Amino acid sequence: MPLTLITRGPKQGQCNICGDVGPLTEDHTPPKGCVRPTAMTLQHVSSRMSAGRAYAAKANDGVKYRTLCARCNTGLLGGRYDLALIDFVNQVAGLLASNLTLPSKMVIPAKPGRIVRAVWGHLAAVGVDRYPKGPDTEAFRDFFLDETLPVPSGVHVYYWVYPYRRQVLIRDAAITDMRGPAHATYWLMKFYPLAFAVWRSEGSFGQNFRDLAALSPPTPDAVMDVEVELGRLPPELWLEAPTDTQAIMYGRDSIVADRRPPRGVVLKV
Repeated sequence: MPLTLITRGPKQGQCNICGDVGPLTEDHTPPKGCVRPTAMTLQHVSSRMSAGRAYAAKANDGVKYRTLCARCNTGLLGGRYDLALIDFVNQVAGLLASNLTLPSKMVIPAKPGRIVRAVWGHLAAVGVDRYPKGPDTEAFRDFFLDETLPVPSGVHVYYWVYPYRRQVLIRDAAITDMRGPAHATYWLMKFYPLAFAVWRSEGSFGQNFRDLAALSPPTPDAVMDVEVELGRLPPELWLEAPTDTQAIMYGRDSIVADRRPPRGVVLKV
């Protein structure tokens, strides 16, 4: 049976972030300041990787979910946190577009506390009626609403350069390494020029990427040096397609989005 992709929640319901019940608004994921909204084709990540014909949905104005209240969406995401994420993303995009020969590692001034909240907030918007998030539901809610709180214990927010146009949104994925007992759960967002993984592992199963959660801003407005590695890129399908020693299970709300060509135009792949 094909997996139905639902992005348009009810006009009234429970906010995916704070849990309040009331009018719901649409959230572009990723935010419009990072990615220009355009017509997209959406597929569940498992369908995209299957050999047979896969179900695809259409989005005419980028990927967006009607799942957030106005306070979380417009007041906090759009009004505060996205500004830091957009600035960080644009600085990385500028480095990738540069004609200069750059070092393999660059340092960018950014506000990591707000970037983490923006990344988590947009991933939390994914999926209709998805306020419950397991044992971390209230901890992440409080972290998002209160900028003075640290990232919930045991959570990493990995990031790496992603020089591809295909967008990925994966919520509630689990990965295990078949060579041992290591396993982890994660949320994943990829869009040009960066990828982010909100990661919690059992034991010491981590990823060899920079971790925004490891930075501890002294104040919510603190600007810190954030290192970006330009010379080490994982495969494009990293954390989407398992390696020979991995197994990955995907939740219901795990999609791949490709730009849809204008009518009568065929894109080369």
